[in-house]
Amino acid sequence: MSQRSNLILALDLGGTHFRLALADENGKVLKHHVGLTNAEDGPEQGISRIKDAIRGMLSGNSPDAVRGMGVAAAGLIDRDAGMLLTSPNMLSWYKTPLKELFEQELELPVWVGNDANLAALGEHMFGAGRDSDDLTYITVSTGIGGGVVSGGRLLTGYKGFAIEPGHMTIDINGPRCNCGNVGCLEVMASGTAIARMAVDKLSGGEKSAITGLVDGDLDRVTAEVVAGAAKTGDVLAKEVMHTAATNLGVGVVNLVHLFNPELVIIGGGVSKAGDLIFEPVRRVVAERIMPDIEVRILPAYLGDDSGLLGAVALVLQSAP
Repeated sequence: MSQRSNLILALDLGGTHFRLALADENGKVLKHHVGLTNAEDGPEQGISRIKDAIRGMLSGNSPDAVRGMGVAAAGLIDRDAGMLLTSPNMLSWYKTPLKELFEQELELPVWVGNDANLAALGEHMFGAGRDSDDLTYITVSTGIGGGVVSGGRLLTGYKGFAIEPGHMTIDINGPRCNCGNVGCLEVMASGTAIARMAVDKLSGGEKSAITGLVDGDLDRVTAEVVAGAAKTGDVLAKEVMHTAATNLGVGVVNLVHLFNPELVIIGGGVSKAGDLIFEPVRRVVAERIMPDIEVRILPAYLGDDSGLLGAVALVLQSAP
């Protein structure tokens, strides 16, 4: 293998923070940096901060040792142009040409992808899906995203906008989602949904230890608080977690029927609730999938590095 292929630069771009890594072709992170994106300041200032961090990260390394750069960004990505079209947490970054901006700065090839899609690729190449060429990844946190690897390749669809599992309809009469539709998986199983369901019950007069955990301030209720209360046996919290996990299980069933993966990997902050999430999901899948379909459901392995290592994997799959 030539020297040029040894190192890969990776960027995980979020609205609040960006994360940079310099990794080798085995996914080993050699250098790591976290900085503030401050997306509300606009793309010019944010990109400038990232470029400064990149220069610091690459100091002491020959440009010829770097194979390319992968960028994982939250939002809709024009895959061919390498452009961030729109992102709910980075509205002022509308149509930011990430590929062009970084290629001009670095004089290296740059590939850009949706962060949840790339997390699937990262788990396939370096994480829980290392032994599988057919997997579906779901991240459950503030929202719900995901990706599909089929035949060892990331499924991106026309223009690169696949896969958006958070916006499949689970209940045609369900609550309205931020996307404008109703009954989306995201509005019924995400961390935001868990907090909302708990607050609705508490506001209706139901009793729970959650109230004490947030000192009576229902604005402080989060999925993490609800999961913590559920683990202590709180009835309301357990009901909310069970409802959300059951809804998530229905979404997983749909994905299994669509893509026939060998395994489904669930990551994101809500997945840290462990059996509160995984037991109902596995039960619903066992009850609802068609006979003779087999699938394993596993927790993500890479954690907060899934997007970064997915960006590394994107370069490895894309570079000549």
